[in-house]
Amino acid sequence: MKIFKWLYNNIFFVATLFLLFFVPLYPKLPVININHTWVYIRAEDFVVALVFSLWLVLMISKRITFKTPLTMPIIIFWIIGVISTIHGVLLIFPTLGNVFPNVAFLNYIRRIEYISLFFVAFTGLKDKKFIPYIVWTLTFTLLLVSIYGIGQKYLGFPAFLTMNEEFAKGIPIRLSQLSRVSSTFGGHYDLAAYLVLIIPILSSMIFGFKNLFAKLILLASVSLGFIVLFMTVSRVSFFVLLLSLIIVLILHKKKFAILAIIALFLSVLVFLSFSTSLLQRFGDTFKEVDILVDAKNGEAIGQIKEIPSSGYKNKTIMVRFAQSRSEIEATLKNKNVEVESTNSATLIIPFAKLPPIVTTIFEPNSPTGENLPQGTGYINLTMTPIVKKIGQFFYQRPEPQNSQNVLAIQGNFLIKRVVAYDLSFTTRFQGEWPHAIAVFEKNIFFGGGYSSTGLAVDNNYLRILGEVGVLGFISYFAIFFVAGIYIKKILPEVDSPVIKSFIFGFAAGGFGLALNAVLIDVFEASKIAFVLWLLIGVAVGVTYLYQKKEINIYGEFKKVLTSPYTIIIGLFITTVVLLSPILNYYFVGDDFIWFKWVVDCGNGGVCPSITTRIFDYFTNADGFFYRPGTKMFFLLMYKGFWLNQTAYHIVSIALHFLVSGLVFLISKKFFNNFSLAAGTAFLFLILSGYSETVFWVSSTGSLFNAFFILLGLLFYSFWLEKKKNIYFIFSLISVALSLLFHELGVVAPLILILYRYMQEEFNIRRFFKKISNFVLFIPLILYLILRFFAQSHWFSGDYSYNLLKLPFNFVGNAFGYLMLDLFGPATLPFYEKLRNFSRENTTIVLLISIAIVFALIMLYKIVIKKIAKEDKRILTFGCLFFLISLLPFLGLGNIAPRYSYLSSIGIMIIFVFFAKKIYSYISYNGRSISISSMVVIIGIFTLIHIMQLQKIHNDWEEAGNKVVKFFISLDYVYSDSWKKDKMNFYFVNVPIRTGDAWVFPVGLDDAVWFVFQNKNIDIYKSSSLEEAFNTSQYAEDKIFVFEDNGSVTEKKKPLKTAIIPVKK
Repeated sequence: MKIFKWLYNNIFFVATLFLLFFVPLYPKLPVININHTWVYIRAEDFVVALVFSLWLVLMISKRITFKTPLTMPIIIFWIIGVISTIHGVLLIFPTLGNVFPNVAFLNYIRRIEYISLFFVAFTGLKDKKFIPYIVWTLTFTLLLVSIYGIGQKYLGFPAFLTMNEEFAKGIPIRLSQLSRVSSTFGGHYDLAAYLVLIIPILSSMIFGFKNLFAKLILLASVSLGFIVLFMTVSRVSFFVLLLSLIIVLILHKKKFAILAIIALFLSVLVFLSFSTSLLQRFGDTFKEVDILVDAKNGEAIGQIKEIPSSGYKNKTIMVRFAQSRSEIEATLKNKNVEVESTNSATLIIPFAKLPPIVTTIFEPNSPTGENLPQGTGYINLTMTPIVKKIGQFFYQRPEPQNSQNVLAIQGNFLIKRVVAYDLSFTTRFQGEWPHAIAVFEKNIFFGGGYSSTGLAVDNNYLRILGEVGVLGFISYFAIFFVAGIYIKKILPEVDSPVIKSFIFGFAAGGFGLALNAVLIDVFEASKIAFVLWLLIGVAVGVTYLYQKKEINIYGEFKKVLTSPYTIIIGLFITTVVLLSPILNYYFVGDDFIWFKWVVDCGNGGVCPSITTRIFDYFTNADGFFYRPGTKMFFLLMYKGFWLNQTAYHIVSIALHFLVSGLVFLISKKFFNNFSLAAGTAFLFLILSGYSETVFWVSSTGSLFNAFFILLGLLFYSFWLEKKKNIYFIFSLISVALSLLFHELGVVAPLILILYRYMQEEFNIRRFFKKISNFVLFIPLILYLILRFFAQSHWFSGDYSYNLLKLPFNFVGNAFGYLMLDLFGPATLPFYEKLRNFSRENTTIVLLISIAIVFALIMLYKIVIKKIAKEDKRILTFGCLFFLISLLPFLGLGNIAPRYSYLSSIGIMIIFVFFAKKIYSYISYNGRSISISSMVVIIGIFTLIHIMQLQKIHNDWEEAGNKVVKFFISLDYVYSDSWKKDKMNFYFVNVPIRTGDAWVFPVGLDDAVWFVFQNKNIDIYKSSSLEEAFNTSQYAEDKIFVFEDNGSVTEKKKPLKTAIIPVKK
């Protein structure tokens, strides 16, 4: 009777143990079919429904409470979920295909089902002594899951997969030796995610239990789990689990943590040496393949192999003609389509007419239990050099009934050898992620409703954004956020090493799962979701037992929201939202110059070692700018990512985010005001004037330059505060690095000195007595010496100064950059008109300038007396930072938006300062009115720049598309002789820019070289077709005219024939 009473009193604890054991082990067998989807209601759903129904009955009868630390965040998430789904069914679903209200409803109910288990587990945790039972349940469950997985691999245990419609019916499948182990889960990704969550918990418990036998059992279970993880061949889960285990060691603060981490990596290397399938999967992430390309539109048709024609002996080879990719695909699928050539099916190629080697396209292998798309993604197919041009390829259908039939598809095709990424990445990058983003964009606040993104997105964050929008995203992760705050506040009160170890392990496992969610829908996978919410209930429930006083969650939440970490996260999110579209923008103009430097090594095409080339960058500028750091960047990026523009843009976005973070940290020190610092950073981030610096790959050096200047300034401020020489050394290193990426680094010492004397009184005698002020110039002196011996470009052409016009240029350019920073590139036409007027009316402008300068001096004398010392310091710093950051450019003959990147920080400091003053001035109207007024002012300023950013996005996308169409149209008329013969190419109406984006200001010859890699091709530009005809001397010369969309059309030079009179 005692045991029954205990069971009765602890029914939900027993239910928690049972579910932690049952859910992972019971296969996903279907019970009830759902219309319009192949996701079924399964046995585990009935078990969960039964347990939660019992919980509801007891809660309604007031025998248990609904009140928990997470109740309100969960309810808010459910409310937003139902609003999003109703909104989606009514407004979004009619605009989408293949979405159904019944599926949306069941998806919403499933989200409630997942989270409901939190309440079950929380209610069940009535005693601190229950945690060991949880641990041992997880341990033996992991052992059984691992044993079944190994049996699946070597003993033929059946798998019950859910990764495509046929397998989801519950059909037992025997996996091949090459298949990825899924154990009792619906797929190998689900199993890997479960291991990522559980292994860190059990690894942490090794430190919690004192009993040696218990430690050995845990170690055996973890080791077996690790082996099975290798069998899943999941790359992301493998690395994520390593990070989670490192976090476990750090949280335990073990003295041997570093040794343990080293041992962990050595163990992994040993495991990898035996796991050839995982190594092969890593190797297949990127590989070089031969691709057949439709010459007309540049689209990939498929992977090809060149094989002996003897394999087609005794087979019927039927000719098909195809003029487009759609016709090719229809022909390969044996569909009835009309093609331009008639009666093509009657044409047969005799075997004797075949060449010894034929180009053959193969259909990809059939999947082994996974529903992945056929084909793959290719890195910059457009710019890949052409191997050769062909007029036909062969294809043999794999079906037995067609095994004797071979198709010869004739048309205009190219073979390119490209770098390809594997199917799993293709699925995400080209299908699931863009679709989820498109659904999210339909309503960013509420999304498209549950099921609107499809069955899978393979990025849980994008899935949540797509289905329930920003509000749903925030409310969902607010649950985890509140749970983390709650546990962190009570953790110091926990005196049990077992419970602490459990919490540490769960935190590490949860972190791993969060990383896994970037590439897998782990929060939506039923087995993972059930276990996750049960464990959250256990973790929160056990810490609740230690709570001694009420915790003000709202107050703690507010503290976190106003912390520097939150601002940094906010800056990151803002950066991604504003700039993520540029990831697909293609290379333009100067980019091809940098790439040619990387690829064209001279020496007969044989490149020296990387170290030799890097040394050469420092010692030989070849008459160009001295930017060895930028050259190193392009060299290393090309070696690692080839011509994948996404990788280059990711670096630009990351650098821009880091610069904004440094702006926040430096402003926080300078203003000594959190709100003003945050405002400065966010306003800097949304500016449109400098956008060229971030959008243009060639300007990455400027981003590195600004980053290192600001990093040096941050270290310098630390040195001024703490007087530790290590910070001064780091500051010098940062200044030196800034010089390697762009000439603007020459102003770095001046900016550091400016900061110093804005913090302390400036005295000319003391300035010269401080040796540290002069030490800051040592990197600059070394840079100038290296630059001189490297024979770099100095002052000439567009980068020279006219001493007579220097004062006018200085004032005019300063005004132009000021307008650009405040109001964006829309001010450039006005600036150009003003400059033209100044050139034509020098006397008038001189008189007006003198009057303005005089008025400013008088205004300064009047106002300076009324400005407080602190305000004077801020204004002086902002103005001088702006001018010093532009010193190398103010004397030039014109302004360039990319040069305003660093200087805009000074303007934003001044802008935020005046915003604060306006707020103080109107504060007599009341706090609410003052804040509302400032929101309107800053909102208008933000809108001005956001509108221009949208236009700039369109311009750069169009510019990249023009370059792509240029390459495709050039490939279409390609001949194999272009790779070696002496050629002259004439291009008419070369597009320089489109809107605010560059196309081919320079770099056209480098772009052509990069595709054909023939040094014997000479490029000429002509302003008209007539000029090109007159300049061209040889019949072999190629003349191309640029169309409005960026493509080129070949024009034939008319033959000049003598007129012979007719004899009478």
